[in-house]
Amino acid sequence: MIIVHTPSDGPREEFDIKSVRSSEATKISNTLTEKASWPQVKQMLSDDHPDAMRVTAFVIKLRSEPGLRIADFDPLVAELSVRFDRQETDDWGETAAHFAQVFDGSEEQLRAELALILDLAADPEYAQTVIDRVVSGKFPPVLPESTSDSPGPTSGPSPSSEPDTSASSPISSTSTDEPSTT
Repeated sequence: MIIVHTPSDGPREEFDIKSVRSSEATKISNTLTEKASWPQVKQMLSDDHPDAMRVTAFVIKLRSEPGLRIADFDPLVAELSVRFDRQETDDWGETAAHFAQVFDGSEEQLRAELALILDLAADPEYAQTVIDRVVSGKFPPVLPESTSDSPGPTSGPSPSSEPDTSASSPISSTSTDEPSTT
């Protein structure tokens, strides 16, 4: 999510929610008029809650303006909005691609249905590209299906019948079958 601040007397500002640090999330949660957990704050942002938008933007803005006080950052409600970032626009595109597969109408009607994302995305040009890809059937990218009887990268049987549930990288030094020397 991106909080967009569009003041009538200054430049547009964007505040990326994904950039919020843990300490900032705590500060946001504690500064809100109605105290809320971070998941609740994110839900409030999804609902365009004015206090959540203002406080979150304020805390992020403190990075570049450390002397700013909350009382000095009081934009009009109409100047604040929450928009999709590119990842969220892509997520929307995946859902739209499924919708497009069953849509019973013309390409023009489909484009009209999908156009709502243009008002929801922080980057409308990128959102238009996603629409174009959805309409042309190129979104999401189709990955080749693997078949169970096709040979894998190795020809031998798996060393274990249990699936690997390790979170480590297959190329890290901790994921080898060799005994540790430390």
